[in-house]
Amino acid sequence: MLRKYGTKLGASLAVLAVSGLGVAGVAAAGHGDDKQQHTATLGAVPHDPVADGGSNVRGSATVKLRGTDAKIRVEARGLSPRLPHAMHIHGKDNAEVAFCPGAERRNDLVDDGLIETVEGLEDYGGIQVSLTTRGDTSADSGLALDRFAVAKRNGKLRYKRSFHLPHAVAERLEDKHIVIHGADLNGDGEYGGRTTALGAPLEAELPVACGALTRTR
Repeated sequence: MLRKYGTKLGASLAVLAVSGLGVAGVAAAGHGDDKQQHTATLGAVPHDPVADGGSNVRGSATVKLRGTDAKIRVEARGLSPRLPHAMHIHGKDNAEVAFCPGAERRNDLVDDGLIETVEGLEDYGGIQVSLTTRGDTSADSGLALDRFAVAKRNGKLRYKRSFHLPHAVAERLEDKHIVIHGADLNGDGEYGGRTTALGAPLEAELPVACGALTRTR
């Protein structure tokens, strides 16, 4: 079931990527040896409790940065158990203001009380980095579910990985957001539902937690 919605869905997310950010060698001034740390407190995306069963995902993220070398940790709880959860760094071009979506986004495109990924794009921007467990980390892997961390049976998830960020992302990390996706709405142990604008099952792409990255060091 999960492999069916794995890497082939990455192409559907290319339209969400900020142009050029996934290409190596983007012209931008680097941080050099400047060591930075950015953190995010992840709060639940406010879906209608009736629509999503009242999920209450919470978590935190830390990005330790030196130049474009990043060490990323994410911890979350309240997730759908034993399922992979797509996680990304989302953002916008230039200095546009980005933020986590509010309840007003629930019915922007579909009147279902849920905030689909594309309904939140106006707020948090497109996918710029995919927090996969291995391989590609570009927007092309945005829904490669076979390469995202899987929540334990108690709904907790821990993620840790080191890799290079695109220069444009590293330069403006304080303007970015961490977003976690995936909700098993009917509790059947797999992702299903209608196919969304991304070509993915609704449950797999639903944003369930979001937090703004803030420089703390």
